[in-house]
Amino acid sequence: MQIEDTRAIFTAIFAGSIVLANVLAAKLTWVELPVIGGVAVPAGFVAFGVAYLASDLLVEYHGREYAASVVNGTVITLVVAYTLVFVAIWMPTAPFYDGQTAFVATLGDSASIILASVVALAIAQHLDVRLFSNLKSRTGGRHRWIRNCGSTAVSQGVDTVVFIALGFAIFPTLGLGGEPTWGWALLSIIVGQYLVKLLVALLDTVPFYAVTEVVEQKA
Repeated sequence: MQIEDTRAIFTAIFAGSIVLANVLAAKLTWVELPVIGGVAVPAGFVAFGVAYLASDLLVEYHGREYAASVVNGTVITLVVAYTLVFVAIWMPTAPFYDGQTAFVATLGDSASIILASVVALAIAQHLDVRLFSNLKSRTGGRHRWIRNCGSTAVSQGVDTVVFIALGFAIFPTLGLGGEPTWGWALLSIIVGQYLVKLLVALLDTVPFYAVTEVVEQKA
């Protein structure tokens, strides 16, 4: 496989994982963590881990500018995807179809959650691209684990804080949907979800090394 051939593959994986992660987020899963105990995390956290892996690989082989353009395109794709979902919800329901309530409950997130996810995506992914590129430059291309883990750990933290703060506190307070959550409850959601995402960030170093080794051997 030529390095140039990976451009379309990593781009598609990134965009697809981001859109799918937002769909999967409709389900809350339960993760047991040492000391803290169980935390509820949107089931899309694994898909987000795949997306961060793909964005790191885009920067690694195709540069910061191209990766940033993919992030911009994916943000637009996510907005279009949400629009299409709400068009489907708005469409008349067939008389014999009894799944409309479940369909709306699963896919029809409040405006607060939708806006928060789009804003968090744009901020965190651009930060990830910038940090990865800077760390690669500072280390002279060595120590791939530093740029992979470092950029993802920081940007995942920003993503978690921005998404939870906007989606569960600020936007609901502004009347965009949902009941606002503040104080310790909000902080516990942020800490729990970040720790799970941080674990995924550390684990995706293995596939990052595996993919880069395969690509460079085939180049």
